[in-house]
Amino acid sequence: MKKKTITAIALGAAAVTAGMATGNASANNVSTNNSQIETSAKKATSQNQTKASSESEAKSDSVATATASKASSAAAKSSATANSTSAESNSQVANSQSTMSNATSEASTGSMSTRGTASSSNGATSNHSSSKSSKNESSASSAKASSMASQSSNEAAVNPETAGFQAHGTQANEHNIPAMVKKEAAQNKEKFEQQLVNPDARAAYDKLNANAKEIAQAANIDLAKLTHQEIDALNSVKMDSTPESGTVTYTDYADIAKDMINRNPQYAIPQFDPSTIKNFPAATTADAETGKVEPLDIWDSWPVMNADTGAVTDWNGYQLVFGMAGNPANNRDNHLYLFYTKYGDENFNDWKCAGPVFGFGQNSVHQRWSGSACVNSDGTIQLYYTDVDTSTGHNDQRIATVTLTLGLNNGQISIVDRQNEKILFAGDGKLYQTFAQFEQGNMNVDNFCLRDPHIFVDNGQRYLLFEGSTGSDNYQGMDQIYNLGNYGGATIADDVNDMFQIINNSDMTARGSYANAAIGILRLGGTEKNPTVVHVYAPLVQAPLATDEIERPDIIKINGKYYLFDDARLNRGTNDPSWQAADKAVGDNVIMLGFVSDHLTYGYKPLNGTGVVLTATANANSRTATYAYYAVPILGKDGQPTNYVLITDYMTNRNWVAGKGNDATWGPSFIVEIMPDGTTRVVPGSVTKEQGVWVLDGDTEFAPVYNGSAVKVVSNKKNGANGQKNAEKIYYDAQKRNLVVSRANTNEANEVQADTVQSVRMANKANAAKNAKNTSANGLPQTGETTSNKTVWGMISMAMASILAAFGFADKKRRG
Repeated sequence: MKKKTITAIALGAAAVTAGMATGNASANNVSTNNSQIETSAKKATSQNQTKASSESEAKSDSVATATASKASSAAAKSSATANSTSAESNSQVANSQSTMSNATSEASTGSMSTRGTASSSNGATSNHSSSKSSKNESSASSAKASSMASQSSNEAAVNPETAGFQAHGTQANEHNIPAMVKKEAAQNKEKFEQQLVNPDARAAYDKLNANAKEIAQAANIDLAKLTHQEIDALNSVKMDSTPESGTVTYTDYADIAKDMINRNPQYAIPQFDPSTIKNFPAATTADAETGKVEPLDIWDSWPVMNADTGAVTDWNGYQLVFGMAGNPANNRDNHLYLFYTKYGDENFNDWKCAGPVFGFGQNSVHQRWSGSACVNSDGTIQLYYTDVDTSTGHNDQRIATVTLTLGLNNGQISIVDRQNEKILFAGDGKLYQTFAQFEQGNMNVDNFCLRDPHIFVDNGQRYLLFEGSTGSDNYQGMDQIYNLGNYGGATIADDVNDMFQIINNSDMTARGSYANAAIGILRLGGTEKNPTVVHVYAPLVQAPLATDEIERPDIIKINGKYYLFDDARLNRGTNDPSWQAADKAVGDNVIMLGFVSDHLTYGYKPLNGTGVVLTATANANSRTATYAYYAVPILGKDGQPTNYVLITDYMTNRNWVAGKGNDATWGPSFIVEIMPDGTTRVVPGSVTKEQGVWVLDGDTEFAPVYNGSAVKVVSNKKNGANGQKNAEKIYYDAQKRNLVVSRANTNEANEVQADTVQSVRMANKANAAKNAKNTSANGLPQTGETTSNKTVWGMISMAMASILAAFGFADKKRRG
């Protein structure tokens, strides 16, 4: 296929020396930043999980078997209760849970989630913390073991990863709370005891229990200033465990907010040119509720994919994408639609709509939300989605599935039939929160989540990831605030100060006590068209205390490692000062998180130390604000995912927040590179020229660099007497499995146009580099490449990163 002309973009680093690249590494946050890599490596190392011995695994399995019957019975009972609002759903869930219990004697897991504009939770959505520190290692292992309840040797043979899974439990971690307390208390002993001559300090000290006294000494607290509330908090502190793998801490969210505020280009979402953004033509279609043809908002979307690789499926020459859509004037009009275009066609205008997935005559009481989809062996589509009952005034969410038969006639795709529609999972109350549990709490503060099922096939086994909330094993409540393992500070003083900040702020106390976000995983049995849940695992990721919502999980296996991505908003978290500061600086606080593990079902550690992969750069009310990020693997010539992922999104103009007529629409896509050291970065200059690009190949066109006020490119005007020109382009070489930067430099300097102070400085450096004589094609480093190769790329990308660093900011008013 003949490649299209690729738009030239601003590189301007033709003759940048190695010394300049090293000197400016910290400013440009390129992957060659040695200090950053070292810091990230230390953080990742500090969170490495130690697997238990086979002897411990056997002991955990023994405990699990002993508690299996009770756990399964409780799970089925709780699940049935949670679905009492619908007789049909109740019957389906009971059957599903019964099948799960009888087949494997395992306990079901629960749920967590509230979606978009239909969410009933208010702005005080809380963060749910894991109560890991409140249990000793033995009891935590036993509790987790019950979730594995009678895992048979047959299952272990089928999926050896799960054998003795509970034994991985608490990991070896430098943030070991008891050890930190003892060490820091010893360091502060002399200075701390000098306070006791003060009567007020002595009086406060005498009100502390033995545990609290040691913590106060470790934090070197000014005893005389302690309030009764703070004394009570210290006396309630739990410190008998360390953070588990996959735990997002309070400090992680604070650090992510700093990256957002500082506009760290390593994670900053590219700025898009608002003049190029169009409403999605295919979203002008017949509404599922009214049947009237009108422009609809389109938001959370996902492709029909290959469940092994995550890549977009070529279905009879077409690419298929499901999306949530609805009338902009009705924020409760939330239904699923199917969109399609020729496979690999990037023309935004060529997409068509096959109509609402569940037909017309729908209503806002029964809604369907986000999920995933794959092709069955007979060509039918297996859709996994979120079934939502809003009859109580809140969003009762359940994991559901349906088999779709599609028709193809003269280039028109239609939904011909729906079969096997049923609820798969509604939570068990033990590992994941049920709706019945949610109803027992403060429903105006708590954020119930059980949604976004994501199908994934590994070694022939089918799994579903989903967004949920932790259940009774690690439930929400004040204990999560008193659990120092949820904070993740560098010192005990940091943790205690953060705890005091929370308990002295009523909003943060409410948020922190209800925060229990989690990403869960189920193993499926049954047939591909009629799946059942046969095993429920403990959460892959959990965020007790830190946040109450982490959504849209998406997993890709790259070079034997599992990369888990999900979306979040800082304002769903506990830390008011952090997200409010981000709002003030940027006007929004949306993020994408990432984690990596050597095992599918456990052992996840955050990418980049805190889990941050993307941070907001646009005001939430602007035309180009984005969310619902979904990572699509970019495949190499062997058909396997490379270490580049294509990030898709939508422009968050639900209900015309950016002005009437500006509908929510698919945004341009861009690329994130995953580095071998556990770091990631947004690839400069990788924004697709078209909106709604799901498949990237050698023909993909990239947009000129947009700096927030005007589009500027590398000058191609004639330079000097020889009349030669500069030419630069970026494209994806599918054969080389590489994103390629091509430079054809003349004997004269490159001219870089720029309109910000930072980019002007970089332009001056580029324009001062004379007599660049060589032509080169520099690929971005692949996994396993040497540092020297990365350094070459670092020199090239230095100017690009600087030019991308200028963004526009305004006050935020969040859309639904």
